[in-house]
Amino acid sequence: MTSKLPKNGYTDKSNNHFLLNAGAVVRNLEWDAENEWTYEEFGASSGGSSLSLVNTLRHMEIDGVTATPVVGGDVIEATEGTIELNILEFTRGNIQAALMASYEASDGLEFPVGYDVIRPNARIEESAYIKNLAYIGTYGKSELPIIVIFDYAICTSGLEFEPQDNNDNTMTMTFSARTNPEKVGESLLPVRILLPQTNEI
Repeated sequence: MTSKLPKNGYTDKSNNHFLLNAGAVVRNLEWDAENEWTYEEFGASSGGSSLSLVNTLRHMEIDGVTATPVVGGDVIEATEGTIELNILEFTRGNIQAALMASYEASDGLEFPVGYDVIRPNARIEESAYIKNLAYIGTYGKSELPIIVIFDYAICTSGLEFEPQDNNDNTMTMTFSARTNPEKVGESLLPVRILLPQTNEI
């Protein structure tokens, strides 16, 4: 006897796999020898984040094979991982990351004392690459969060914000993952997803 086909994809296990909140983003997340997470705060956000993990495919042109792409004819030409943040906190570190900038404390001559003077750099220093950015979100009923780690993240968007009255003023920052030069031969997308284990695939 043929079983009934489902009318939708929901099952009694579906809510084990829901992503439940906007989550948080931190810098330099590491699992240390003491079995503890260490990290640096990135700041509060508004409007959530946008994560994109993309393989750019090229389908090979094979003589005599026409009309339709064929299984096995695809190759990965490029991979890219990006994360877009809407950050509420206009900290010196966030502005520096957006502009790949350096700073110095005002000496009272050119500007009053009490300011950090932030200046965009003319070239990209190694310090512009953040060892990793990690999105941390609540995953279904699990006590463990889902974690998406973007290695050697660099801000590709610059600094963009639109100050307004009666509004949550944010700066939008887009970071792209980069490959460690020592691992460039592995040709792997420098992103890792830590997904809490369940009994379902």
